[in-house]
Amino acid sequence: MSTLSASVLLNRLLAKGRLRHIQVLVKLTELGSAKRTADALHISQPAVTQLLADLERLAEMPLFERHVRGLRPTAAGAALAPLARRILDTVAEGSDTLVAMKNDGEGVVRLAAITGVISGLLTRALPPFACEHPGIQVHVTETDVDAWAKLVAQGSVDLVGCRQPKVVPQGWKFRPLLPDRFVVVCGPQHRLARRRRVRLSSLAGETWLPAPLPSAAREAFDRLAHDSPAPVKTCQIITRVSSLTSAMLRARPLLSIVPFSVVRQLVFDGQLVALDIEGESPFDALGLLVPERELTVAAGSLVTFLEGFAAANP
Repeated sequence: MSTLSASVLLNRLLAKGRLRHIQVLVKLTELGSAKRTADALHISQPAVTQLLADLERLAEMPLFERHVRGLRPTAAGAALAPLARRILDTVAEGSDTLVAMKNDGEGVVRLAAITGVISGLLTRALPPFACEHPGIQVHVTETDVDAWAKLVAQGSVDLVGCRQPKVVPQGWKFRPLLPDRFVVVCGPQHRLARRRRVRLSSLAGETWLPAPLPSAAREAFDRLAHDSPAPVKTCQIITRVSSLTSAMLRARPLLSIVPFSVVRQLVFDGQLVALDIEGESPFDALGLLVPERELTVAAGSLVTFLEGFAAANP
């Protein structure tokens, strides 16, 4: 078998590859069938087969193998599929950007934000922003503390809503916007729901829904468990999904320790109840990571609006 260099393959794909090849690769991985892929892409099944053969010829290796129920990706196909999805996502994002500009838009802003920023700020601020700046298109992606740094490094975002990072990425700066604090949260039916403030040491006998590791909320819970004179009872559902956390707390008499920003909207909507913790120090503030370079008009407008909104609506 002849050796194929990465540079040769790159030049070959740039010269002869098509977006249809990428679509077929992604859909075949998802659906596992040439017929279902053809139906999804509104092309013929022979066209799907031919496009796959073209791509495998360019790659000089099989990307799928046949089995009794259809097709499954080889190791090479499975490795290539997530990269192909990123290409399609980028093309879709580019289409949105061009259409927004063609329709006399003021620009596009790509904003990645952690749950606390979304619930604590964006759910309140973006509706009036959209009214005030109807020509600015804002693409909001929910991320977590482990993922946004990668998005920054890839150049995939214009702004990041997060907490003060221990190390600010080079070429970026952090602007704090909102204070935050830990609270004990429960469903409206919980016997403690009428309380406004609690002391953690008095809650050791309750059943808890722990936050996942690694998180500051989990560290706060672990301190409670460590200081408790008896074993702390826990529910064995561990999740970062706020809707699932809310459902668990409403369905069962559970407590959880979380940053207030994460549940703020759910508390204001009456789905959950937040109890302040006696003696608990403030948690890291929420804010924006902003590039040090000059911002686009659209990004600058969003930053200015969010700063003003947070100052007026802490």
